[in-house]
Parts: sequence; structure tokens; C-alpha cells
Amino acid sequence: MIKAERHQRILARMQEAASVTVKDLAKAFATSPITIRRDLIELGERGLLERIHGGAIATQEVFAEGSARYEMYNYGERNHQQSQEKAAIAECAAQFISDGDNILINAGTTAQALALALRGHQDLYVITNGLSVASTLGQGLRANVYVLAGRLDARKQATVERPGEEGLPHLQVREAFLGVHALSAHGIYMRDPEDANMNRAFMTSARQVTVLADYTKFNAFASFRIGDWQQVQRLVTDGQANPDVLQAIRKQGVDVVIAAQN
Repeated sequence: MIKAERHQRILARMQEAASVTVKDLAKAFATSPITIRRDLIELGERGLLERIHGGAIATQEVFAEGSARYEMYNYGERNHQQSQEKAAIAECAAQFISDGDNILINAGTTAQALALALRGHQDLYVITNGLSVASTLGQGLRANVYVLAGRLDARKQATVERPGEEGLPHLQVREAFLGVHALSAHGIYMRDPEDANMNRAFMTSARQVTVLADYTKFNAFASFRIGDWQQVQRLVTDGQANPDVLQAIRKQGVDVVIAAQN
């Protein structure tokens, strides 16, 4: 397990239990106590936890808008996290998209992986708020790409606008493919209200919704729900996803697809 993934999982545990011990983390991650102590020191230097004897306790920054882990890394760093899982999910999701299709892809690193997986498709009509998604689709792909206007959020490599209560009435697509920050058996979540509003509007603008989420999103924390599973037709994830949560999602009528990894 790479350091960035350990940090992500440590913070996820702290959001659930508010404290962790070196001994428990070393056992859970199959690594040495020395490595865990170094992780806790580094996270403590970032203000994300407070070191105590034998472990650490959470600081308020970990809980503030559920954004602590997201803020730790820039877009390029996040793009390399769980890259194999994201690529497998993207290749799987691309099979549900046909040439000439009319779709929406939101912003994010999983969404960008889907854009890469669509290079074999032709004559697509793609609407997105992701700058990296648009750039990837525009490189040698026969696609009509439309980027939604809005305020630039460089951290997310996305445009963001504030849809009103009516959503985005000018927008209609066959299917929306949405990468998300967190999910549970109770719904799908984003880490800030602007993202939540934008993606909530995307869901209402699509005839079908497919959620793309690697296994780390099952342990993640985010404050703002964008919808429940009754609004989603399909979830594409990887083989490490929490089986209990997957079963609960299936019971709500969602087609759960497990992407195969090479």
C-alpha cells in the first residue's frame, strides 16, 4: 500500500472513530509500527490530527465539510491514486456507451479515466464541466465536446456554477456518468455544496445515471448528499469494494457492476 493510500485510510478511520492507535493501524494495513508513526507525524504536521501516546486523535479540520483528504492532494496527485482501479472502472463503464451517444461526464480523476477509455468511440456528444475531461476527449477523438460555463475551480480542474431550484433546464442527456467523493448504502455524497448542487442538477438532467466509484469511496466521508440510490441505475466499482454496502445498494434496485482488473 502506497503512502497516499495509507494516509487516506487513516483519516477515514478517524472520521468514524475520532481516534486511532499505532498498533491497530499497523495490523490493519499489514505494515510496521514505525511506518505508521511516520504517517501520523506527517499528518500531524498538516494539522489533520493530534499525536497522543500510542496513536492520534482527530482535529476539527478532518471533519470540516468532509474535505480534509480531498484538500491534501492536488489534481495530479489524486489522478495517480487508485489509478489501476479507476482505469478498470472506466473501461467497464465505456462498454455501456455506444457510438453517437449523448452523455454527460462530470469532473474528476475517475471521469478523466472514462474519457481516456472512450478513445475508440466515434461521433459522441459529450457535455462536461471537467476541463481535463474535455481536453482528453479533444485529443484525437471524434467527439463533439461541450464544456459548461461557470466559475473556474483550478483545484478540481472544473467549471462550477450554482444551479437554481429548477436545476439546469437547458440540459438533457441520455446518461450521466458521475464520479463521486463518497458513498454509502444511504446515498451518494460530495465534499462541498457547489459540487453537490452541480451534480444534483446533472442527475435530474439525465434519463439514466451511472456512478463510478473505486473502493476507497466506500470508506470516505463527505457532507453533502447529491442523491439516493433510487435515482441511480448503475454503479461501476472494483473488486475491493465493501460487499455489505454493495448488497445493500443492490437491494435498492441498482445494477452493481464489478470491473475486472488485469
